[in-house]
Amino acid sequence: MTHLDDPRQAPPLRWGFLGTGRIAATVADDVSGATVQEIRAVGSHSLDRAAAFAAAHHIERPYGSYEELVAAPDIDAIYVATNNASHFHDAKLALEAGKPVLVEKTVTETQAQAAELTALAAARGLFFMEAMWTRFLPHMVEVRRRVRAGEIGDVVAMMVDFGDYNQHDPSDRFYGLAQGGGALLDRGIYAVSHIVDVLGVPDRVVADATMADTGVDATVSAILGYASGVQAVAQASIQAVTPQESWIAGAKGLIRLPKFWSPCPVRMALASGDAGSGGTTLGQADEWFTPTVGAGYEYEFAEAATRIAAGETASPLMPPDQTVAVLGVLDQIRAQIGLRFPEE
Repeated sequence: MTHLDDPRQAPPLRWGFLGTGRIAATVADDVSGATVQEIRAVGSHSLDRAAAFAAAHHIERPYGSYEELVAAPDIDAIYVATNNASHFHDAKLALEAGKPVLVEKTVTETQAQAAELTALAAARGLFFMEAMWTRFLPHMVEVRRRVRAGEIGDVVAMMVDFGDYNQHDPSDRFYGLAQGGGALLDRGIYAVSHIVDVLGVPDRVVADATMADTGVDATVSAILGYASGVQAVAQASIQAVTPQESWIAGAKGLIRLPKFWSPCPVRMALASGDAGSGGTTLGQADEWFTPTVGAGYEYEFAEAATRIAAGETASPLMPPDQTVAVLGVLDQIRAQIGLRFPEE
């Protein structure tokens, strides 16, 4: 078992949830059940929706507007849980109100928007972080440690895949162009962010996609190339279930993560041995990690709460400049596959 910090040890903050959709509901249950964080209020464009959400999740105060929520003096931080197309405006609203912000992935539709939010947060001295929850899962902490310790040698190649089936529905956010839908922003972001976390920002990008009739990308693949010669492949889909795994191949070993994005328990298969002595099958071990307390979202909230309580403005696990860099990669992919959003 790998030692984990208990997310319930993070200092308690009073949170405001901006948005009442599917992800907000999932995260609210996790935060309430697996941390000591308090969801003090929730905001929606509809007071009825906010009130229903508050009742379902035992939240003290509903607001019928986002403006009322971010202005509340007893809210320590805002979690933005609206659709991709709304993240920029909603996060900006919260930052301009002087509130630290945790904004759901993908943080914005474009790199320019992400850069603007980062600059605004820095100018106001406010904490700002993309809620890329997989960055904070225990096995990702272990992956970073092993790679940086050189346990698999110099990384040569990496592959990350995340596909799942979503019924074709033009009114659903997955297929809605105006909502920032599509495979890239919903699932490809996990793959690209994971690659950048391990390898850094790529020097070149080559991409291709199959487009849905709604204008979003249904399946997308990208090769991320590095000046060092390392190559990584990111693949995502909303049309089909895929293996959803990650592997990192080094000169002396291989790390394979089945269901790489899934919360613990998760298996990490580590094969070691150099190619000259018969390949990476010399010694293989399956390691199991301690199960998470909740669904996995508790770790990002614990990280945010710890940083905010300490007066810090960013997390080294998901720094704003890397968020901006990842959006730059997504911009390159979108340009190559012809994906443009209405606000561009």
